Amino acid sequence: MTTSGRAGGDGGMDGAMDSGMDDRPTVVISSPEELIASIPAMLGFPPGRGSVVVMCGNTADGRQGPVVRMDVDGLLDGSRASSYGGNPYRAGTYRSGTYRSDLYHRDPYGGDPYDDSDYDDELAWPPELGAELPARGLAQFCSREGVSGVHLVVVHEDCADGSGAGLRAEDAAAAFEYWLGMVGTRVIAAYGVGEFAEGARWVDLFGMVGGVQLDPDATEIAAVHAFDGRVRAGSRDEIAQLYLARDPDACDIDPHGRGLAELERPTAVERAVAAHDGAVELLEAGEEIDDDELARIGEALLDIAVRDEVYRRLAQLGLGHEDGRRLLWWALARRRPGRERSVALVLLGAGAYFAGSGVHARSALEAAVSADPRNSLARLLLHGLEQGIAPERLRQAAA
Repeated sequence: MTTSGRAGGDGGMDGAMDSGMDDRPTVVISSPEELIASIPAMLGFPPGRGSVVVMCGNTADGRQGPVVRMDVDGLLDGSRASSYGGNPYRAGTYRSGTYRSDLYHRDPYGGDPYDDSDYDDELAWPPELGAELPARGLAQFCSREGVSGVHLVVVHEDCADGSGAGLRAEDAAAAFEYWLGMVGTRVIAAYGVGEFAEGARWVDLFGMVGGVQLDPDATEIAAVHAFDGRVRAGSRDEIAQLYLARDPDACDIDPHGRGLAELERPTAVERAVAAHDGAVELLEAGEEIDDDELARIGEALLDIAVRDEVYRRLAQLGLGHEDGRRLLWWALARRRPGRERSVALVLLGAGAYFAGSGVHARSALEAAVSADPRNSLARLLLHGLEQGIAPERLRQAAA
């Protein structure tokens, strides 16, 4: 498997997507151990138990597909895919690459396969495991983007050691394999792990061979991300809390009411953008800006024309690790009232989206909507994440 140094989503999905930037180093992953160990760096945090991580191969236009994490309901609660002791997705004819027509005789996206169907009830797959909906959603993405193959990793406590847990992990992987196969996407391999740690066991869910994991901090892609200044978080929640944090003395009262700010055009807009860029230069030089100047910049960003120009430049240039814009937007997000905070968060989220970091993008954009539910740009970008729109396509549209 080949992926990029900045491998970087959907209600319920976290992800990392190819940013489309040509200057990224290429990382070749050549073993199951390296693939599994690279996942925390790819996503930006170690996936929790009850997750399925999917690493998509190249899309039809040659881009690297996303790495996505999905929660699977029921994976940890002891549910099995069938009370009769088996999963029909793992029926003997299925593993040879053919699909049992008596199981799902309808279009997989055209209706309820359990309603008015004529297959044997003893082979039915009840929905309590919870893998069907995320698997079908992923299949829709892979069909639209022309993804020909994926790797799966199911995260389940003791799935590499306990037979019951291992069977539940197999059930989840087989459900993904079934629905992806329906759209022509091949599951190249499926692995099961209980955690991501050096020396922890992994198992091949379709071959039942296994081994021990490498150190996630010692992978090549982790080194690339460290060089870029991307720090891995301890959990998904830790990333979300980062964007919700406020300074103890933050201003929470909007002094300008709820109306939209509007500047006289075009000179006032140009002056506001210049003031924004001047503050960026000061921060990059190691200087500080006071609260009054921060308030003036935050108020100006409420003007749609000012915000859009700053957003357009972000799409053109991207956002570096020590970029003064990042420092300015963090200050606004942590210190200014809800509407100004929301604009700063949407810019931080867009920067993460353009860089391919879907988890940070989602966390920032959700915090932006929470701060100001009327932030239409934040909702638009969240919709893009949910639809799996590639960062480069979004950059081209914005620039």
